[in-house]
Formats: sequence, structure tokens, C-alpha cells
Amino acid sequence: MLPVQTQPDSARLIAQTNQALQDNDANWLGLIDAGDQLAPDAIFRIQMAIQNHPEWQLIYTDEDSLTADGQHVNPHCKPDFNIDYLRSLPYIGGLLVIKKELFETLGGFDPQADGAEDYDFVLRAWEKIGDAGIGHIPEVLYHRLQGGGHCNKSVEEILQVSQAALQRHLQRLNIAAEVLPGPFPPATRVRYPLTGTPLVSIIIPTRNQLGYLQRCVESLIEKTRYAHYEMLIVDNDSDDAEARTYLDMLAAQEEQLGGRLRVLRHPGPFNFSAMNNRALEQARGDYVLLLNNDTAALHDDWLDEMVSQILRPEVGIVGAKLLFPDGKIQHAGVILGMRGPAEHPFIGQPPEYRGYFGRAMLTQNLSAVTGACLLIGKSLYQELGGLDEKQFQVSYNDIDLCLKAREAGHKIVFTPWAMLLHEGSASQRGEVEKKPSPEKEKRFASEKMAFYQKWLPQLAFDPAYNRHLSLASTDFLLEDQAALTWDPEWRPRPRILVHPADREGCGEYRIISPMRALQKAGRAQGWETMRIFEPAEMERFSPESIVLQRQMEWPQIDALERHKKLLKTFRVFEIDDLITNLPVKSLHKAQIHKDIAKRFRKAAGLCNRLVVATEPLAKAYKGFADELRVQPNCIEDAIWGSLQPRRRAEAKPRVGWAGGVGHTGDLEMIADVVRDLADEVDWVFFGLCPDALRPYVREFHTGVPLPQYPNKLASLDLDLALAPLENNSFNEAKSHLRILEYGILGYPVICSDIFPYQGDFPVTRVANRYRDWVRAIREQIADRQALEAAGDCLREHVRAHWLLEEHLDDWLAAWLP
Repeated sequence: MLPVQTQPDSARLIAQTNQALQDNDANWLGLIDAGDQLAPDAIFRIQMAIQNHPEWQLIYTDEDSLTADGQHVNPHCKPDFNIDYLRSLPYIGGLLVIKKELFETLGGFDPQADGAEDYDFVLRAWEKIGDAGIGHIPEVLYHRLQGGGHCNKSVEEILQVSQAALQRHLQRLNIAAEVLPGPFPPATRVRYPLTGTPLVSIIIPTRNQLGYLQRCVESLIEKTRYAHYEMLIVDNDSDDAEARTYLDMLAAQEEQLGGRLRVLRHPGPFNFSAMNNRALEQARGDYVLLLNNDTAALHDDWLDEMVSQILRPEVGIVGAKLLFPDGKIQHAGVILGMRGPAEHPFIGQPPEYRGYFGRAMLTQNLSAVTGACLLIGKSLYQELGGLDEKQFQVSYNDIDLCLKAREAGHKIVFTPWAMLLHEGSASQRGEVEKKPSPEKEKRFASEKMAFYQKWLPQLAFDPAYNRHLSLASTDFLLEDQAALTWDPEWRPRPRILVHPADREGCGEYRIISPMRALQKAGRAQGWETMRIFEPAEMERFSPESIVLQRQMEWPQIDALERHKKLLKTFRVFEIDDLITNLPVKSLHKAQIHKDIAKRFRKAAGLCNRLVVATEPLAKAYKGFADELRVQPNCIEDAIWGSLQPRRRAEAKPRVGWAGGVGHTGDLEMIADVVRDLADEVDWVFFGLCPDALRPYVREFHTGVPLPQYPNKLASLDLDLALAPLENNSFNEAKSHLRILEYGILGYPVICSDIFPYQGDFPVTRVANRYRDWVRAIREQIADRQALEAAGDCLREHVRAHWLLEEHLDDWLAAWLP
């Protein structure tokens, strides 16, 4: 990389730069402006791209601006190479890495393009190596210093040089196009010539909706300067009297109009694709324009612009800019994977809205445009099989057609210079389609799933978009789920997506904490979120495994069904409570769905494996999934290991209990013990203390947010901790987590003698009887030195056997295929 120094004679600098680069013995060349910076991983990523893409001869990256005080602003997440966008805006800029052989072949930078030499070079390079030879690394690897740059030309001079470079580019390609200023500097508009006036067949499907249809037809007649067109109105069983009268009137005028306006009848069930396909069979034009009946022309040269674009040999489909009746943007192209299978960016924005780096106002190549106004060659339409009237009768047929055209090597062009009004989806629904029904909802869901199944890999990585931009918004916002931006080619560790059920203890210990530890140890590329990802987002991340904790709401189950149908991802369902059999006294019981067992069985059955915390849970849920595995709870050393409670050696021992409202029944079991030992111990309660027990409790500490919980529990400085559990099936299936929390802090424990607390833990177990609890507490506090030793012994046992960081292999085995 050679830094370009600021010199008054820029043309001489270009010549010197060319010589320096050609004299260099490197295989690849790159330049940065003085003061600009490269990201720390820039060279690594460039080397990886060169290795993975031997066809690339010129590479560009994303970039941002660097302020004088070191702030990074205005990130520019660019599309993959896009010749029409490049002709509208010199968007590549920044870091340009060039294969030396190509640099020498092209003679380096052109001095006459001084001020836009890199833009000129990219245009010349594309003329030689085409789209496939130009690569894009979608990472912000270049930081442009605000106010920097080596050129001493004014902005106006640079714009003139850029437009001249673009004009020379078109002349070299024998394209007699005109280069005009764009809607804002430094944008340009390339106006292509009408090299012919082929007949365009405008196909307008309709059913009733007289007001829309009449406005559409009359606006075309009054505001279409391009004269060589015919209109084919396809009627699907209109039964509105006024609409039928209007259609009959148009049909009666067919001969008088020389066949330029025909009414075709398409009876039977509503099938938007079939209506267009049948009309195309009778179309006389070399080109067909699919046009919704709820559109209207706004200026007279709209079709001239679209035809001038479609006449370019590399272009297969052209789409227009559409505005709602209130003037706001309805269509400025389509982005794959956006808010589902695909969506219109910038929808609802003001008409003058530029969009992200001009994307709402500039001609560009896209992966798809809407069928509400779509121009395509008749022969190409037939070659592609037309609109798919079997899989996509009503929805996604236009996007499917565009993707078929793109796969066949044709460019899809969006031009904002053809502008029409569009109500939005009215004609695709038809009058009868407006009313929702289970049948129509089922059809829409079926078509949506079919579209995902056919095109999902392409939806995740639209070359006209960028994986650092969110699929959840139509406004080109930066992605806030970092995992969705990760390089799909860079997978040094297994990728795991985890969905905790909550951000409380359940989610923390079973999902969040293990994922955090695995990440910290470099054992997994993991991401933890409570947001349900859409299929295209899942395809972006493409995890080996997804872990879903207690996902039993119907939208969550629906998402699971989609995952199973669409993805190869291994699915793990996680649960750590006997949720199908809550105790009668549990305050959570009223919140549990009555059909929880049905939901649980459905959700777990959609997964490859069910992971539970204990053997009783495994026994209770046997058969819920193809595979079942027990993964016991552990305690995270990074969170708990450094906490060392004091031992105050006060006159009365500090005896404590910690728990929330879900443990009301457990606490009631020892209420008499608390009352009768109040003179012998200082009771310390944390989380819950019923009013009836408050007179007997020396300290009551209210609950704290989960991140503060470990420190708060340690601050109680207990001499002895109690862990009572009612003897019921729910508690029998619980884990030993409370023992781990007390134990890691060195608190000796007296606990109920039921399954969770049995085993080799060095604790004192008692039957759930008053006299046994009283006796055990008195015996333990009688010898404070022995009590301390018991706490030390329990701490060492927990550290030796139950630290999370020492069981990461077990967690990976539980979560991965």
C-alpha cells in the first residue's frame, strides 16, 4: 500500500504513482490517501479474498469517515459490483486493490482523469474484465479522514472530470448515451438513446375496481409519449355492473382503435400469474409491460425511459419508481430477504428522499423489481416460463421472475426516471381478494414457504444490499445483531445460535452463561438473542446448531416449523423445569397455558434433541424428541469465583435463606423454625420475606437485578445457608443450582433430603420435619469452627466438580450435532 502525498501538481503525481506501482514487484497494488487509515484486519481480509476468489482482478471494500477526534461516522456499506449504480455515482471510492497485471495492461491511472482517476480506472477495468472480475469485500476496512484527500481541484472541477470519464467510458462501448447531472452532486444520470420503437404490450389484470382501472387506462392514453404500445386488459370475472359496462364499452371499441386496446376474458379462480401468462400469448409486442390496474402515469416520458433501458442488450427487466397517492415512495426497487422474503426499501419515505447513499433516487441494478410495473422482452418472458402460476398464483411471482432472469445472466434495472402512481397491491388482490379468509391466508403462507424453499440462499445475501445492513428495516439501517454480519466464508469455530427463555436465572444459567463461557474460551462462534430471526436472517448466520429454551408460544413454534422445513441447522430444545406439573402453591401456575403439555410436545418434537438439567426431567419427558440428553447445571467461575464473603464472628450466627415468589411453599415449610430460633440466630432473608415472618428476621434484603445477584448473595456473609424444598414432583425434578450458589461462596448448607440435593455434595440433608430442621441448625451453629470448615469443604467440592469453564466439552456435546 502506497500513501499518496499532497502535491500541487496532481497530474505529475499520477504519473509518478503509475511509475512507482509498475516498478514494484508486488502481485497486487493498492493506494490510500495520506491521513486515511486501514482497519487492523484489512490486509488479512484482502489476502483471504484473493485466495478465495482467483477470478477477481480488482477489489474494493466498504468504508467510513474518520473525524479529527478519532470518531468513526457515516459507514458506507456498499453493494457488490453494480455497473448502473457506478454510472450514477462513483460509489466504489476508498480502498482500491488492483492486480498488477491488470494495472499494467490498462496503463495505470489516466492523467486526463486527474481528480477522478480511480473512478476512471474502475470503468476501464470493467470494460476489460466485466462484473466477474471485480470483487467486493463487505467490511469497513477503509477509514477516510474527513477533510483529507490529495487532489487540489475544486468540487465542480472533480464533477466535470468524473462526468467526462463516464462519457469516455460510454463512447468506448459505442453507447450513444447522454451524461447529465444527477439529482444531487456527485450523482449523474445516463440517458440512453431510444435506438428503436418496438411495440410494447401493456398487460393490465383487473377484477371490478372501476375507479382504479379507468384512471389507469385514461392516464396511459393521456400521458404516454411513447406511441408504439397496445393495451391488453385481462378481466377476471368482474361482477360489478359499472365495471362490466366500462369493460364492454372498451371491448366495443377494439376495431375502432385498431386493436391497440383489447379486453381479454379470464374466467375462473383468481390467479394473477395465469392472467398475465394468458395475455402474453395474445400480445403482439416484442416487449411486455406488466402493469397493475391501480397505477397511473405521472409524466409523459415514463415509457420512453423504460424502453431505452430495456433496449440495452445486457438488460432483461426494467422497473419504475412508484409513489403512493400521497406522494410517498411505494417502490424504489426490491431487496431480497428484507422483512421476510423480500420488501420495497424506503417505502413510505417522502418522494425527494435520497435514501442510503442515493439509493432511492439513482438508476441501479437490483435483484428484483415489482410486477406492478415491470418491462421485459416477450421472448425472455417465454424463455423463463413466465410467471409461475402453480407455486405463485398471487404472491412472489414477480420476484421469482426477476430471480430467474438474473440467474440466466440478465441485468435488472431500476430507474427512478420513470415514475408512476401506485395504490399498492390492490390489483393483485382483486376485489374478491380484499376480504381475508382462511383459504387465502393458507394460500399466502404456502406461496411464501415455496418462495423460501426455492430461493432462500439468494435471499440472505442480495448482491444489491450488504450483510451489514439490517433485513428487519426498509431504511438501510445498520444491523444490530452482529452475528448476522459475520463473514459466511470465515468459520473458525462452530456457529451456535441460542434463544434464552428469559433474562432471569433460568435463561442465565442454562443458556446465556454457557454461551458466554464458550465464546470467551474461543470454543464457539455463538450469538444469544431473544429475537426470532426470519428465514433469510437465519440463512445469513447459518449456524450449525440452534438452541431454543422453553420456546412454547405459537409464533415461536411456527418459527421452529420454518427452521425444520428450510434449514439444515441442528435444533436443540432446552428445558430445566417440570413445567407440565407446577405445584399448586406456585404463583406461576396461573400464568402457564392450559395446553402447555401439547405445546411442549409439539415444540420439542420439531427439534433433533431435548436437553434437560436432571434425570427426573429426562424420565418425565422421555419420547418428546428423537434424542434426549441430561446436561447438569454448573456455576461460572468468571462470575462467582472471586467472591469471598466475610465471616463476621458475631455473637449470633447469621443464618440465611434466598429465594423469590416461586419458593413461597418452600419457605412456609420452615416458618415455625424461623419463629422459634429467632433468639438463637440472626435470620437473614434475601428476595422474599412474608409479613408474618418479618418480626423474626434481623435483615431482609429485597431482590436485585440478576447481574447484581452474585455480589449481593456474597454480601450477606452467612455463617449457614438453608435450602428447603417441598417434597413434590416439580421440586424432585429441579437441579442442584442453589447448592452450587451457596457452595461457591463457602456457605455451609442444610437442605431438604430430596433428589436435587442428594449425591456427593458435603451438605447436611434433613427430612422436611420441624424437629429435624431445628435439630440440624442447632447442631451446626454449636461449633462455629466446624461450620467454617464445612463451608470450605463445600466450596472446594464445587470448584473441583462443578465449574462451568471445566465442562465446556459437555455443553458443546449437548448443543452440537
